[in-house]
Amino acid sequence: MSELLRVAVVTPYYKESPQTLRRCIESVRGQTHPHVVHYLVADGFPQRELMADWPQVRHIELPHAHANYGCTPRGIGALCALADDVDIVSFLDADNLFLPEHVASVVQAVEQQRARGAQLDAVFASRHLFLPGHEHLRLEASGEGVGSPFVDTSCISLTRSAGFLWGVWCRIPRSLTPACDRIMCSLMRHHQLKVMWTQQPTVLYESNWRRTYLQAGLEPPEHGLHDHTLLNVGEGLTPEELWGLLRVQQAPGNTAPAVAERTGVRT
Repeated sequence: MSELLRVAVVTPYYKESPQTLRRCIESVRGQTHPHVVHYLVADGFPQRELMADWPQVRHIELPHAHANYGCTPRGIGALCALADDVDIVSFLDADNLFLPEHVASVVQAVEQQRARGAQLDAVFASRHLFLPGHEHLRLEASGEGVGSPFVDTSCISLTRSAGFLWGVWCRIPRSLTPACDRIMCSLMRHHQLKVMWTQQPTVLYESNWRRTYLQAGLEPPEHGLHDHTLLNVGEGLTPEELWGLLRVQQAPGNTAPAVAERTGVRT
């Protein structure tokens, strides 16, 4: 039965507004799947007053900020969930939301494969984009979907059979953290994870990218865009150094994964 599977949702947060965090928390609380535990990990700036209103949320406070795009708090939250024996971990960035059926669709994918005698390591959802102040928008994320080499962080769920990857977010070198989801996708391909797409856009992604404003027919703002974060991704790292930091387990017959191909970043 689907209700037997316990799902953790891990959300790192840094300096997001209380309104943004509340929106995120409410989206997790509104999940139709009955066994969901939300882990919020404060990256050096805990909002204790806000969290007092959400006693069911597991709040983890890191003593100082790592400011690495949520990678360290995300990995720590995932490892705590792993230690708490949850079956699946889903990742949700603080400025994004899950639609109510998101977790249920992930669980359904895992259970369908189990009924066929197969084990899934990862489940990927699709996403719609919206812009700050334009929450009603549902823009297509072009170039993504089944077969795409890129999956956004908030669209990734991992099962316990991929538990060796849950905490790898912590080990991504700082110069690569702006593209951390691309690094994780490369590692998942390298380790030949068994993956299934829900083919449902159950993630709402708040976009601060110039191309999304243009897609919506709106003038991009002069400040607050994220495009600059991808300018020097991976700079100063050799493939050998990168593999030394990220190696988890060597898949038979495989060499180092191509995570140093400048991560295939598109702006």
